[in-house]
Formats: sequence, structure tokens, C-alpha cells
Amino acid sequence: MIIRLFTPQAKATVGAFAMPPAPVYIATVCLERNRWASRQPSFRVSEWMARFTADGFTGIELWENHYLLADDDERATLRGAGAFIRVYNTYAGFSDNATDAAQRAAAARAIAQLNPAGVKYNLGGDGARLDEYRRNLLIWADSLPSSCRLLCECHPGTVLEKLDDATAFFADLDPARFGVIAHLAGDAADLERRIIAWGARLGHLHLQRREPEAATTTGRTRLATCVEVLRTHHYGGSASIEFTRGMGTSEKIEAIYAGALTDMNAFGDAWGSP
Repeated sequence: MIIRLFTPQAKATVGAFAMPPAPVYIATVCLERNRWASRQPSFRVSEWMARFTADGFTGIELWENHYLLADDDERATLRGAGAFIRVYNTYAGFSDNATDAAQRAAAARAIAQLNPAGVKYNLGGDGARLDEYRRNLLIWADSLPSSCRLLCECHPGTVLEKLDDATAFFADLDPARFGVIAHLAGDAADLERRIIAWGARLGHLHLQRREPEAATTTGRTRLATCVEVLRTHHYGGSASIEFTRGMGTSEKIEAIYAGALTDMNAFGDAWGSP
């Protein structure tokens, strides 16, 4: 399992605000300039792994096409990365159609080969197909290793975008198996509502700091306010740098990575402040 919230007993052990910062991963989709266009990988993740480690990232959230569309040598190297690949990021669909079924099967095979601690996914956007999505999700979950926690991003535009809908959808499912992701984009009030509603089901955070303000004093203050919410509720989980400044324009991978490093350090600094 990737993460869980601290229990009251654990809080007494570590003391207020004494817990270490959440482990921070780099989402490889953050660095991929083709994430929204051709979706063809433009770089080899394996060539960056030593740098990720040296710069302080504790793992990778691996975009599926960085594995599925890679050559044999790259896939073999990624399979050998062991626990450094923490989360597998899939965009497989959950409808009954053949394309979605094939995507889910491909993701399941990749997860079996890579053995990540978690898999990030989203359901579709058609509310009339909610039961269909749920049925296929449960079938798919049974095809994954028992050690892999399913992490729903509950993304805008999907059937679980609204907090109440997501809470109801997962209410009868084991939170140790079916986790959720919250976005850490500066809205502390929304983050707190999700922590309260989801409790131990909240398994991962996506840091999204695309706006120019993120690098300013105001942006750092907003991040610190969110981190204070996490600390107050004894969040013991992980986070990925998913989006940062400069994405969606004429992207340069070094500039995007510099933004990701800035965000990782800002997150750690905010967590370390009493």
C-alpha cells in the first residue's frame, strides 16, 4: 500500500507536526511534451532515473505510454527499476466497448510486469454508464496484483468529479484497495473537505502548479496553507508533481523539470515549517 493517514495512536507517537514530509514522486507525464497531442513518448524515462534520484524524488508516477510505446530495451530497463516506479498512470477506459477492454488488459499486463504500489486511473464522463464503469472497474481490480492499490483521480469531466458522488461511489469498497487522489492546486478549503470525506481512502496527491503565481510569495503562501491542512489532519501519504509552469506552450523539458524541482522543494519547505 502506498499511504495511509496517521491514526490517533501514531499522532501521539510522532507528536504534532513531527511527521516527515510526504514522499514526492515525479510524474513522467509532466515532462512529456506529447502528452496531449500524438501521445508518442519524446524521451526515455530510464535516462532520467539517476537524475530523479539525485535531485530528491523518491519515485516515479509512470505515464503508461512511456512503457507501452517504448522499445524492448527501455521496457526491460523500466521493469528492472523495482520499487522506484511507485504509481502507474493509465488512461484506460471503463466502458464495455472493445477498445476500452483492450486498454484495461494492456494496463493490467504492464502493472503485473512493473509491480507498482499503485495505479492511477479515471472513470468516464457518461453518467448513464456509471454502473457499467463500476462493474468493469471491479473486474479489472481482480486482474491486478493484490499489492497494487487502485487510485481514482476523480478528474473534472468524469462521473466522479463531485465530492459527494465520489464518496458515495466508493462507500462500500475497501479503502485499503480502492483509494482516491486529491489535487493540490491551492484550494485549501476544497482539500480539507476531501480529507474529511475520504479519510484513509485518500491515498495520493497531485501537485498542479501551472499558474505563474505559483512561483511568487502568494503562490508559496497558498501552498503552505494547503500543507497546513494536510498536517492538521495527519496526512501520511505520497504526492506527485503532475503539472507545473510552462506546460502546454513551446515546451522545453529542462525548463519543465526545473519547475518540477521548484515545486518539490516548495512542498518540502512548507511541510517543514512549524
